[in-house]
Amino acid sequence: MTTTRVAQIEVRDPGRFDEVVGEVAVASPDEIDRIVREADAAAAAWARAGVDARAEALLSAARDFDAVDDALAELLTRENGSVLAVSQREVSLVPHLLRMAVDLGLGALAEPAVEDATVSLRRRPYGVVACIVPWNAPVVLALQKVGPALIAGNTVIVKPSPNAPLAVTRILERIAAHLPAGVLSVVNGGGEVGSALVVHPAVRKVSFTGGEAVARQIMVLAADSFTRVHFELGGNDPAIVLDDADVPAAAEAIVSHAFRRSGQVCYAIKRVYVPRRRLDDFADAAFAAMDRFVVGHGLDPDATMGPVNNAAQFERVRRLHDGLRERGVRVETGGVRLDPAGWDRGWYVQPSLVRGADPRDEVVTTEQFGPILPIVAYDQEADAVAHANGTEYGLCSSVWSSDLDRARGIAEQLEAGITFINEHALSPAGRRALPFGGVKRSGIGWEGASAGIDEYLQFHGIQVAEAAR
Repeated sequence: MTTTRVAQIEVRDPGRFDEVVGEVAVASPDEIDRIVREADAAAAAWARAGVDARAEALLSAARDFDAVDDALAELLTRENGSVLAVSQREVSLVPHLLRMAVDLGLGALAEPAVEDATVSLRRRPYGVVACIVPWNAPVVLALQKVGPALIAGNTVIVKPSPNAPLAVTRILERIAAHLPAGVLSVVNGGGEVGSALVVHPAVRKVSFTGGEAVARQIMVLAADSFTRVHFELGGNDPAIVLDDADVPAAAEAIVSHAFRRSGQVCYAIKRVYVPRRRLDDFADAAFAAMDRFVVGHGLDPDATMGPVNNAAQFERVRRLHDGLRERGVRVETGGVRLDPAGWDRGWYVQPSLVRGADPRDEVVTTEQFGPILPIVAYDQEADAVAHANGTEYGLCSSVWSSDLDRARGIAEQLEAGITFINEHALSPAGRRALPFGGVKRSGIGWEGASAGIDEYLQFHGIQVAEAAR
């Protein structure tokens, strides 16, 4: 008898990459086809169940996560490198994101869009939705898709990143246990598994968060069948500091937002524009804030910054550093190495600033996705706005000023999905009210708010002839 070996992916700890955290089985083509067909078979009944029944199932799943599972948080840290406090926060958001999706979905689907004697308009789900999520915040980024898609009446198949599939797979399987069979599934593997989902004829929409190169591949694959796509792509978020800003406070906050998750956040601040006469004051304050980071393994209670996730990210940041130094650019590295002896066992990078960066340099015009922050001097506000808008990115941005009206005036000129004033993160009110997504090459479509529900719905209109009344 011949035994067929199932391909496995080893998941290694980015802080101790000689340690295997776990393994996942790579879904075979036959398994992908079976799971998609099961989702397709379950779609009609899930849609007919009605929004109230779907809401109750999702609320039941939410209650299952009201107590934070520390083991899941530790697993997440060991596979994606974030410090434990960040992973605990991410896991704690599971019930919140499910409940928010329910609230928004009940509002969106409570009443007919249009209803009178001759015309009616309904919103309907697509059917099977494939969600492809990255490694940097896999739980949150999956739930921001799964909750809205499910409450809208779709069935969902999630493909996590092979760099961090373990915690999110377990969480999604626990949610799926509260739902009818076939409504929520997970498949693991690399790009070949994602491609198989995209081209499957029963998949009606693909929602992807990640990089532009993969999104372009998905668009090409989806074109043959005109499969709908939703993309949340990279950002190169600018922060503009005005000359009336509280420099120490702005520097502290900007550093915090720039270096969270070791800079591996799509809408982290990735470049800062500062009035030339205040450049050194800002850079000094920013370095002092950055220098307090303690870099080490995410499970070490003293660590405030973990490693980058993988070799590709590590090499990209190192290449940026080397290129800048070869040209004589001032790169200031800070932070504390928590375990110097074990430094080479992980993808550790100390945080750094580029003081007085050239606005045309690669470290400014592209997304670094690592702990390096360029600071660019400007002479006129119009120059800062032009530089901020001068890339093909347009995810988020921020303006820092003591004059809110003045800051709003600058914010109105920026090309971004969201512009923050004196902060650079979504508040609870912002998550509920503001659609999250990018303009230009930072995405197609929206997540969050009611627009995030609409991404998973399509219109169906009915018109009755006047003579038939």
